[in-house]
Amino acid sequence: MKVIHRKRKHIGELTFMMPALNHKSFQTILLLISIVALSITAVPCRQSLAREDITGIDKVLYYTESQGVFTIKSPPAGIGYYLPLKGTCSLPELVIQIRKKNASFPTRQASYRLNGRSDFNTKYLIKDGAGEYEVIIFGKKTISSSNLSGLCAFSVRSELDLPKNMPGLYLNDKVLAYVSGVIGKTIGGGECWDLAQEALDSNGADWSRPLSYGMLLDPGKDRIRPGDIIQFKSVRLQAKLPNGGMMYRTIGAPDHTAIIISVEGEKKYKLAHQNSDGKRYVITSEVDMNSMITGKYWIYRPLAGFIK
Repeated sequence: MKVIHRKRKHIGELTFMMPALNHKSFQTILLLISIVALSITAVPCRQSLAREDITGIDKVLYYTESQGVFTIKSPPAGIGYYLPLKGTCSLPELVIQIRKKNASFPTRQASYRLNGRSDFNTKYLIKDGAGEYEVIIFGKKTISSSNLSGLCAFSVRSELDLPKNMPGLYLNDKVLAYVSGVIGKTIGGGECWDLAQEALDSNGADWSRPLSYGMLLDPGKDRIRPGDIIQFKSVRLQAKLPNGGMMYRTIGAPDHTAIIISVEGEKKYKLAHQNSDGKRYVITSEVDMNSMITGKYWIYRPLAGFIK
């Protein structure tokens, strides 16, 4: 689409060059506005429009931060249950945010680390069914940075549902492998959440910030597995001592996150977590959720964001 330099409109930190308002251009502007709304509410970042080449659902809108560091092949308008992502990038990590349009699903986010490569070729797994999706790709200048810079945005239409038995969909084994290597170490700032975030992001997991770590499980019906992630909310446990006394334990003030590393029985788990019992490094302990008297907890199964 040819850009006519007539007006500038400012929305947040994004600058748009407004084209002549023929019917096709008007549709383009509506799509741009919806993309801007998603990017502004998602995360703080610096983004300004560098060049506009979006003319349909399969075209890519690049942001200024992408210049000289990022390119991506335009995806097809219609896809199956995975989104092909191929291009070049000089940043160490890409962050993909995706949201289904006109639906109540939360925005999903998955990190893709390039591990020293200057190109990428992967497939993002779409998990919220067939329909139209808005996609924004961000970049991080360092792995540990919490600042994201917008690189590009586009829309796609998924035409197939993801099979529930998709090989490699669950990341339990990879999460466990990560945790086994960090026992006794401080992850991030030592917060309980830092351990779960790094276990997920280092393995390209797909989850919704801040506390939805994957597929929600029902501890009373579903089989809980090592590698699942448990989130506590003001949980108070009560246990009877051999001498007849009572022992009380509180988990979550109000929130606490841990990774289940073994299942010892029905609702009995061995956990790996940090910022627990005053220790800001990864420790292990056991918990019996049958003894809960107040509070809530949720258990999530970590989901893969990408397949090769």
